[in-house]
Amino acid sequence: MFAKRNKWRERGYTLLEVLIVATIVGILVTVGTVQYLEVKRRAKEKLAAQKLAQLATYEKFYFREFGEYAEFDDLREKGYIDWEYIYEDDEIQHYHRPVYIPEYTLEFNIDEEAEGFEILAEAVNQEPHTWYPRWVPLGGISDLRSLSVDEDGVVVWHDTGRPVF
Repeated sequence: MFAKRNKWRERGYTLLEVLIVATIVGILVTVGTVQYLEVKRRAKEKLAAQKLAQLATYEKFYFREFGEYAEFDDLREKGYIDWEYIYEDDEIQHYHRPVYIPEYTLEFNIDEEAEGFEILAEAVNQEPHTWYPRWVPLGGISDLRSLSVDEDGVVVWHDTGRPVF
């Protein structure tokens, strides 16, 4: 009778063992998801920074050729930017924006007197957050940080002024 009892215990897992394994798998999935979303966010920000640096280069070329800095439409009309980047209606935000940098709005500030420019790439749906001031929760569109570039060509975080690259 004692031998039968041991065989019965070895046939399956206890409820405690199943719960421990499920908890560990849940923790690993959560950590993996957060890390994936963080990598995705950083990639979007780096793409935005690269495109912004490219726009600053186009502005310099435009200035050499025409003696003034240009708006987005001017760069597109003169062939610096492909025509595929058209304005689209963003129903959520209720304004038109160039789609040159996905999930960012572009604002061109041209100072004709000082012969300078600044291009601000502001993240769409960006919200301030009180207890985590850099960005709101990891992974979503609303957590992207704003960037800017000027005639020096250095892309900086708009909130801190620190260079991106």
